[in-house]
Amino acid sequence: MDKNPLEKFGEIPKVSLEAAEAYKSKMNLLVEKTNNILFVRDDLTELIGDNPINKMYNNHKNHANFIYNSLKLNDKKLFINSIIWVYRSYSSHGFSYDYFSVELKAWIKAVEENIEKAKAEEINNLYSWMLDNHHLFIRESKIKESSKSQSKTALNSIYNSFLKCLLQGDHKHCIITAQQQVETKEDMLLFFEEVIKPTMYKIGELWEEGEISTAEEHLASSIVSRIITSLYSRFISLDNDKGKAVISAIANEYHEIGSRIISDSLEMSGWDVEHLGADTPIEELIEFLSKKEPFLIGLSAALPFNIDNLIRTIEKLKKDEKLEDIKVLVGGKVFNDNPEIWKKTGADAWAKNGREAAEIAESWWKNRCNEYV
Repeated sequence: MDKNPLEKFGEIPKVSLEAAEAYKSKMNLLVEKTNNILFVRDDLTELIGDNPINKMYNNHKNHANFIYNSLKLNDKKLFINSIIWVYRSYSSHGFSYDYFSVELKAWIKAVEENIEKAKAEEINNLYSWMLDNHHLFIRESKIKESSKSQSKTALNSIYNSFLKCLLQGDHKHCIITAQQQVETKEDMLLFFEEVIKPTMYKIGELWEEGEISTAEEHLASSIVSRIITSLYSRFISLDNDKGKAVISAIANEYHEIGSRIISDSLEMSGWDVEHLGADTPIEELIEFLSKKEPFLIGLSAALPFNIDNLIRTIEKLKKDEKLEDIKVLVGGKVFNDNPEIWKKTGADAWAKNGREAAEIAESWWKNRCNEYV
C-alpha cells in the first residue's frame, strides 16, 4: 500500500515567528515583486494559459496569505493538502505545472531582496523545500481520490438526483425535490446536512478538477441559495426566546451558503439572527457588533488562506471591552477538513453543521441563564 501523502514529503523546515512576521510586514511588496518578475516573462502565456493576468495576481495574493497562515499555525496536514489543492485546481483551469516552479523561484528572489538576510534564509528554506517537492505535488494533484462528498445515508438517492438536476441547471426540479423531502424543521436541517452540504462540496470538487466552469459553479450556488430561501420561508418564526446572534463570512470569503445554513438553523431554534453574508470587512464587522452587542458571533471560512483574517477578527473582537464576552463560533470547509485548526483561532467552539451550531449555542445560552438564577 502506498504511504500516507504526508509521509512522502518528509519534514517541513521550521520558520520562526519573527521570520513569519517579517514576511507579513513585507507581504504587499513581495506580491508586487513576484507579479513583476512573472509579468515580463516571454513564456507567460504558456505558463498561465488563456487565463486573465488578474487570476495570476489573485493567486499570488492568496499565496502570500496562505504562507503566512501556515507559518503561524504550523500545521503540516493543512500546508501540504492546501498546496496539492492549488496545483490541482489551477492546472485544471489552464495553468501549466511549470508555472508553480517558476512562481516559487520568483518568491525566493523577492524574499531574498526584500527581507533581512537571516529571516529571508529561514523563509527561503521553506520555499526551497516546496521546489524540491514540486514533482510530488504534481503527482499527488493528479491522483483522483474517491469523493468524500457522496451522501452515505438514506438520502443517498435524493442527493444523486438533486446533484444531477443542479448540474443541469434545472432549478425547478431541484426546488420540487427539496419541497418533497422537507415537511418539518427537522426535515430541513437533515436536508441541509445530507443533501445540500455534500452537493455543494461536490460542486466545488468538480470545479477544482475543471469538470465544470466558474459560470456553472456560480449557477449551482445561486440555485441552492434560492432553495434555502424557499425552504426557510416555510418555517420562519417571529418569536425569539433566546438572545441575538450575528453570522458572517469573514473578509475575503465569498462562500456564504454555509453561513446562511447556520444562520437559518439558529433562527429556527429561537435566536434573533443577523446574517451579514460574504466578505465582511473586519473593521466594519467590529463596528456592527459594537452597536448590536450580540450574545454570539458565528464566523465562516472555507479556504486556508483566509484563516488569518478570521484570527485577526477574533483578536480584535476579544480586545474590545464591549465585545470581549461574546461567544465566538467558527465553521466552514477548512475546519471540516482540518478539525483541530479551530483551536488555534481563539474561537470558543467549532460547529461542523447547522444542527451542531444550534446545540452549541443552546448550551451556551442555558449556562448564561443559569448564572442569573
